[in-house]
Formats: sequence, C-alpha cells, structure tokens
Amino acid sequence: MTIKNSILEYGVVAKALHWLVAIGLFALIYLGLEQAGLERGAEKAEIRFIHGSIAMAVFFLMSVRIVWRLVNDVPAHPQGMQAWQRISASVVHWGLYAAVFAQLVSGGMVVATGGKPLPFFGLFSVPLPVAENRENHEFWEEVHEFVWILVAALIAIHVLGALFNHFIAKNDVLRRMTVGVK
Repeated sequence: MTIKNSILEYGVVAKALHWLVAIGLFALIYLGLEQAGLERGAEKAEIRFIHGSIAMAVFFLMSVRIVWRLVNDVPAHPQGMQAWQRISASVVHWGLYAAVFAQLVSGGMVVATGGKPLPFFGLFSVPLPVAENRENHEFWEEVHEFVWILVAALIAIHVLGALFNHFIAKNDVLRRMTVGVK
C-alpha cells in the first residue's frame, strides 16, 4: 500500500482521511440528534461541547483531505461504468464535500453568533471574529438544522453507490477505499 494515490487505488493517506472523516461525521450526526431533544442544562452543554470539538477536528481533516485530493491522482472510474454513473459519483462526492463544509461552517457560526468561541476538547478555544447577534444566531441554527439532512442523504447515496458497485456491478470501487476487501 502506497502513501500517495495512484490511478488504480487510493493511498494510505486518502484512505485514512476518508475513514476518519466518516467516523467523525457519524459521531456528529449521532451527537446532534442526541442533544436535539434535551432541555438546556449540563448534559446538553456537555454534548454540545463534544459535538463542537469533533466538528473542529472534522473541519481540519476535511481541509487536509481536499488539499490531498487536489495534489494527488484520483483513481479512474472502472471501465464499463456508464456516463451517468460517473457523473453521479462526481456530483455526490463534490456535493458531499460542499455540504459537509456548509454544515461545519454553519455550526461554527451558531456558536460564534451566540457569543462563544469554538471549543476543542478543553485544550483551547478559537474565537471567531463574529459579533454576538440573536437574529443571525437563529438564521445559522436553521441552516445547521437543514444542512445535516442533506449531508446524511448524500452519505446514504455515497454508501449505497459503493455497495452497488461492490455487490452488483462487481467492480473495485469499494476495494480502492478499503483494506483487504475483495
């Protein structure tokens, strides 16, 4: 397994970034849903703290992932893949990147317009140069509450596409992003 991508397979860095972001996104969705039904209080504040900290880590990983993708080869689509499938795969990938960044930025704006800095596991906080503003805070909350559904839908399409390619089309799309899958 190589560090960099090739035209045949993703390298170890791209695979690690993919799976770390995936784990982070599933954790963020879980924690977001977990705290959504809670009343204000210590439990909700703790979940939001962890949620925000993981979001900062995912933002960093996604930024590195985009740069890594732009400076590396990307494996070609499998031979025989229909044009609409190639286009759909690209639209879903870039749509997922855009939606994840929109979700992360909107979450940061929710915190910032609420007058707080972004926490990172109690190690440090990042203040954003954004004024506390109740109206803007509510706007960013609405954006954040909507975009997660788009992120979840695109993740589902992405996973279903990978499974389709592996089990039905029987090509190497899934294998290229995993280790040991035949």
